[in-house]
Amino acid sequence: MEPSDSHLVVEHSDEINALLEGLSEPGGASLAFGEPAGEPIPALLMAVEEGHSLLIDITAVSEIASDIDAHKPLRLMGQANGAMLTTPPLVFQGWVQAPGRLQFRCDYPQQLWVMHRREVFRAELRPGMHVAASLVVDDGQETLQLAGQLRNLSLGGCLLEVPLSTAMRLRPGQHVEALTLRFPNQQQLSARAHVRHIQTDGEQQVRLGCEFSEVNAELERRLWYFVREVEREGARNTLEGNRDLSPSALFDQEGSAPAAPARSHGADYATPMARRLAKVAAYLDGQLLQLMEGQPVDAGLLSRYSDTLLGLHEEDREALLFASVCLVDDPVLIQHGIGVAIKLADLASAQGLPRDVRKALVASAMLHDLGKALLPPALRQALRRATSLSEAQRDEMREHVSLLAARLDGCRWLSQDICHAVVWGINERLDGSGYPAGRPGEQLESLARMAAVVDVAEAMSRPRADRPARSPSEIYRHLLGQPQAFDREWVQRYIRRFGITPVGSLARFPSGELGWVQRLDRQGALRQVQLTPRPVQPGSELGEVLRDAQLARLGKPEALVVPRPISQVTPG
Repeated sequence: MEPSDSHLVVEHSDEINALLEGLSEPGGASLAFGEPAGEPIPALLMAVEEGHSLLIDITAVSEIASDIDAHKPLRLMGQANGAMLTTPPLVFQGWVQAPGRLQFRCDYPQQLWVMHRREVFRAELRPGMHVAASLVVDDGQETLQLAGQLRNLSLGGCLLEVPLSTAMRLRPGQHVEALTLRFPNQQQLSARAHVRHIQTDGEQQVRLGCEFSEVNAELERRLWYFVREVEREGARNTLEGNRDLSPSALFDQEGSAPAAPARSHGADYATPMARRLAKVAAYLDGQLLQLMEGQPVDAGLLSRYSDTLLGLHEEDREALLFASVCLVDDPVLIQHGIGVAIKLADLASAQGLPRDVRKALVASAMLHDLGKALLPPALRQALRRATSLSEAQRDEMREHVSLLAARLDGCRWLSQDICHAVVWGINERLDGSGYPAGRPGEQLESLARMAAVVDVAEAMSRPRADRPARSPSEIYRHLLGQPQAFDREWVQRYIRRFGITPVGSLARFPSGELGWVQRLDRQGALRQVQLTPRPVQPGSELGEVLRDAQLARLGKPEALVVPRPISQVTPG
């Protein structure tokens, strides 16, 4: 038997040893005589002495001892790690004295032939192997082109690693019009596919499993070529500095720019604090995906990232307040939840509430709107795009509260009273006009009244399909102008805490210059501003930072400008 196009030759000792260890399990190994190899005969691989010998037990099939003595061609074979392994003909060393057992030693094989079931074998990309992937999908409203990195490849499909922001646009079962893999030498492979599963680590990246559709003979032939080349390049990179195998042409970058390694989520956010806050956003992105796949809220991760956000607040509250407007690549649902959580924590801290209360407030606020992702797709689409909702749509939208609450049963560390006040109370109003229960003011907890003020102020600062974003003064007028709906004491506390020129607002100065407010003094006057050339969310274009006395040249702000989302900015 010789290697064929469906066999891989493994020659690196570490890989050989790992595969042979897999044959050491009971029932894992067999022997076969002849050329080509005949029927497999059960045997036990007792010991593997790397680089020297194998110890094999044939007590149960002692009748084959004479064939071994006759030096008939003999191979060891078996299944390990989803593959069939076969050695070249073994070199017999001699019998081993073992009471009641029949055992022999043979030379350690210099190579293994690994035969995979073509339809199930997956070639894994090792570190340093970069293959860009792109997906074209239609969500019913528009055609999207999304990007990722290939992680493994088989005849049946592939595993991609994509940013959390990309995964938010996909659903299990979704049709992929075109999945294209682009190798370093610029060769491409394209196929139709559909999404099989979406997995997240809760922090940075998402693993996206795709199954190829309409695989004809030509596509299968090409796929198998790419699979074998990926596996060969992986074997070449197994041991540092070992290049016994010739490199795969697919990974030859000569004449082309090296593939850029994938950047972690939020790595290019505007400030160091924003980049740290991105880890909390990434957790929420992942938690949102898990909810959409029918899973409950992960109590351990919720506790961990609530502590993380509180720790950032305790370290530098103003840097965190500014960071909350810098999460430009995260879904609006996530940006809003984090913004509410930060301001609730800040207000609660100003009121002297203990840390365990603030932690529960943060956890509940981060989650409070995630149930909207569990609403029917048509309604989610309407929430994103429609300028108004029908009464039936409004009634259905209010179900998001109970949809989320049903996934919180496992969060035993989370105070039920605080969770109820925020999750169930944040959309209620003093006059009973809120939802989901229409509770009037006398039935609303103080924390629910505080949360309602923060939620509306945060929501109004961001654009929505039915209205543009509002300035701080417009938001304050709205809250003060509806004493029948919002607790006036909490509205006043909010305004006193964050001021008329809040951290995170964009100011225009007499010279026409624009600057992001990053720090205030105790009287609410500017202490630190970072200049920006355009009225858009903070990104890579941020300019000079001016502090204290340096601010004199700017003068007092003329007005606060409502920034546009980066997604609405025309390039150039």
